[in-house]
Amino acid sequence: MKKVVSILCILVIVIGLTSAFIACKSTPREETLKVYLPGEYIDEDMVEDFTTWYLEQTGENIVVELDTFDAVENIQLALEGGNADYDIVCPSDYMVEYLIAHDLIKEVDKTIIDITAEGLFKDEYLTVARQYDPELKFSVPYMYGTLGLVYDYSKTGDHIYSWEDYFGPKYNGQATKSLKKSMRDAYVAACIYDNSNKPAAEQKSIQAVHEDTSAETINATKTILQSIVSGNAVWDIDNVKYEMAAGNSTVKVALMWSCDAGYVMNDYEDEDGNEQEGNRNLWYVVPDEGGNVYMDNFCITKNVVNEKAANYFLKYLCEKDVAVANSEYAGAISPVAAAYDELYDGYVEDEDGMFDGVSDEWKDMFLETMFPSATTLARCGVMKDIKTGKDDLIQMWAGLL
Repeated sequence: MKKVVSILCILVIVIGLTSAFIACKSTPREETLKVYLPGEYIDEDMVEDFTTWYLEQTGENIVVELDTFDAVENIQLALEGGNADYDIVCPSDYMVEYLIAHDLIKEVDKTIIDITAEGLFKDEYLTVARQYDPELKFSVPYMYGTLGLVYDYSKTGDHIYSWEDYFGPKYNGQATKSLKKSMRDAYVAACIYDNSNKPAAEQKSIQAVHEDTSAETINATKTILQSIVSGNAVWDIDNVKYEMAAGNSTVKVALMWSCDAGYVMNDYEDEDGNEQEGNRNLWYVVPDEGGNVYMDNFCITKNVVNEKAANYFLKYLCEKDVAVANSEYAGAISPVAAAYDELYDGYVEDEDGMFDGVSDEWKDMFLETMFPSATTLARCGVMKDIKTGKDDLIQMWAGLL
């Protein structure tokens, strides 16, 4: 979800008893499942297999249509506009909270998929989900990750542990830092840094920091972020990770999501689809002062047409093999317990040899990046729907661009 795509596309997959060459318009709407999600975020083979799986489960045929967006706010615009024809959407944590509050999504049918069933999901990620869906009624977790710092150890010469290393003067220089071009992520990082600089008696909990949009805090973060921008930081949408991975970037430290960091530390496909060797000089850290844990989810829209198929699709995503395949495709990790455990064991056993020739410290760091410990999660907050101060925050951000 955190990945930004530059081209919107529609992928239509038709299998089963329906020919793959029949246009979607020839299929009745009630036999079509329309899904709205970020680009490159689901394994197309798994979507194909769903139609066979659904036929086996229900004796019914289904056509799946995927439509992609480039920003999670597009979900809000689409559903509030009233013209969007989607059965399922894929919002991040704070957007789930917004959609619930504005009655734009429906409860999941627990007789088909109950995410609270014992052992289905990792408990720590259900705890995260309760921050935006308190009764776990409206969303099914899909992928998680954290927000932190990526640094090139061959350029920094030191390991990074604190937000001070990013916002402070230590690595100042022309294009030596990268700032994610995402208002919420940049703001939260600056808020955490600002909070850590306050007297101990005035410091807030990490979750309270994530929910703070007071005028005082917005003004404080404006100064912090302006120092990064005026220091000639590189703006990042989705390109900096590739440049750092290639080793030809001047950037020493970057604000980045763990899924992007892990993607280019491991062997990866570049923007042109070419296989590249991962950069083992890159390290990722959630700073000691705290960070953010995010969760992407699937939800059923209020105006769903094919509600039965929608609920079965959410159940299908929680099948172990499906969740593993989607994790490997997206470069993120599923919180489905069986899939999580299989993926973790695969990395620990180094089935692909990615840890050949690296230090134990680097291996431990990579595992922590993809499978954050309870200690790391305890110092991470969850982004919430902004209820006050949104206009001031947007104005502040606009002044930085």
